[in-house]
Amino acid sequence: MKKYLILSKSVYEIKLALLENDKLDEMYIEGNNQKEITGNIYKGKITDILNNGEVIFVDIGLEKKAFLSFENKKDIPKFNIDDSLIVQVETEPRDEKGARLTLDYSINGENLVLLPKSKNISISKKIKDIDEINKLKNIFLNIDNGLIFRTNSEGKSEDELAKEYKALEKIKNQINRDFKKKNIGILYDVNSILKKAVTLLDETIEEFIIDDTNIFEKIKSLLIEAGKIDLIKKLKKYFKDEDIFEYYNINSQIERALNRKVWLDSGAYLVIEKTEALISIDVNTGQNIGNKTSQELIFQTNLEATKEIARQIKLRNLAGIIIVDFIDMKKFSDKKKILDEFKKYLGRDRVEINSVEYTNLGLIQFTRKRQGKELALYYKEKCLYCEGTGYFLSKERIILNLLEDLNSQIKSCDIINKIVIKAKKDIIKELNKYIDNNKKIECIEDNNFYKLGYKMELYGR
Repeated sequence: MKKYLILSKSVYEIKLALLENDKLDEMYIEGNNQKEITGNIYKGKITDILNNGEVIFVDIGLEKKAFLSFENKKDIPKFNIDDSLIVQVETEPRDEKGARLTLDYSINGENLVLLPKSKNISISKKIKDIDEINKLKNIFLNIDNGLIFRTNSEGKSEDELAKEYKALEKIKNQINRDFKKKNIGILYDVNSILKKAVTLLDETIEEFIIDDTNIFEKIKSLLIEAGKIDLIKKLKKYFKDEDIFEYYNINSQIERALNRKVWLDSGAYLVIEKTEALISIDVNTGQNIGNKTSQELIFQTNLEATKEIARQIKLRNLAGIIIVDFIDMKKFSDKKKILDEFKKYLGRDRVEINSVEYTNLGLIQFTRKRQGKELALYYKEKCLYCEGTGYFLSKERIILNLLEDLNSQIKSCDIINKIVIKAKKDIIKELNKYIDNNKKIECIEDNNFYKLGYKMELYGR
């Protein structure tokens, strides 16, 4: 399995792609004006306290006030207006809401997660070996912080983990020093795409190809700082005239990842739909008509879909409640195999995924933690005309609405001297059948799209 990291720098943004066997597996974007803040640690100042402290608004230096929310009324900490505190962003600002914060901030390493506000030590559930679990537990017996051993910690030496712990503690101490010196604002930025690149670069990556000399040198410095000097040899400069994302066929894969329909190699396809409440993924046999019985065909199609669905979820950075409707299978053994295979591919995701199980209706449902922006939000905006439905008014409905509007204007106002109607050619052609050469009305072909399907301008005497 060949894995490559590709980094592209432009005037407006930096893009980082992880390719696995030439397929785009993960995608990260850092725009000059679109920086993610989830996971960042800030010094904030309390500006408002509501519902006896259940909701606290905090100024962390962003356009919208962020907030803390405490559901357990028994454990609400006591704060006052203008108090300063260290907070971490749990979710990005959305719509009219500011960023959601937490007081229980954490500092992530590759193998460990430091919990400065805790004393608990826990180990990833994916580590099953009892001897390994006991070994990890005995490494840090007398420390002042809480700690999580990530899945990556399995098999790592005590010296390696101790070195990482010291690095995380150093970050914590710097955060505390900056908290005392700084006004409100960021204390620790985890969303730098260059830091992300250094985290992703490991022994499994064959090459890390970069098209910008300055970033090449910055990555090299970050690798030295992170103690990954042996990985510098994997860095390669890109010198070709052709855009690096075009050369590695990444742009076309991004375009496909923005479509609702995803074709599988067999001719089957997925339909990915996002609603306000959840994300649904439907598996269809499509053009997959092999020489198998119907149940064998269904099973093989579902099996193929498990890997692609997991990839699409990761690539698109989908989050929240996700429901997958695999093609219905009769055998319980087939259903179990599909679920096990699906869990295996989902288990490779870096983002937390929970409760992957069949529902009573035979659908697979799970949740994926919201972390950063969806890929689509870097490339698309919500349609102002269809308001997310994916449908526009039909030509017949536009004509009927236009005629009603026209009659209403003519009847209600005697001072109108002229009415100008702007619409597409086919609307104007159809409309002319009904207005009977009315001299007050002028129709103009206009290829601009209007939400109502037309624009009406009124002129008085």
